[in-house]
Amino acid sequence: MPTPTTFKARFPEFIAVSDALVQLVLNDAIDQVGDTWLERDRARAQMLLAAHILTMEGEPGRTENGSSGATAGTGIIKRDKVGDVETEFAVPASSGSGGSALSAYARTFYGQQYLELLRKNFPAVAVV
Repeated sequence: MPTPTTFKARFPEFIAVSDALVQLVLNDAIDQVGDTWLERDRARAQMLLAAHILTMEGEPGRTENGSSGATAGTGIIKRDKVGDVETEFAVPASSGSGGSALSAYARTFYGQQYLELLRKNFPAVAVV
């Protein structure tokens, strides 16, 4: 089961976030990603979900510079660059209520990775 220490080792961008907050969010993620997941994917999915939730809540920016909430630098990543760190977020075409409940996970890189694991663990079922 992931701890704030293992979470921050995997996602060092969240080092500035308090261990107490990380643990609270990990607890939520652990509740959502339970025993029905493949054991080999469970801890990774829990950490990805926690990273997604923290990002949607505005972390680590909120902790580091006091930016307010999830509106600061979150959303669907349009372009990412590793050398000299550059991330460009896409502007959603509309903010209507239509769409899948799962589409919220597409708003962060962590959520996208979580969705991939979710689909591997719970593939769509076709009825013939």
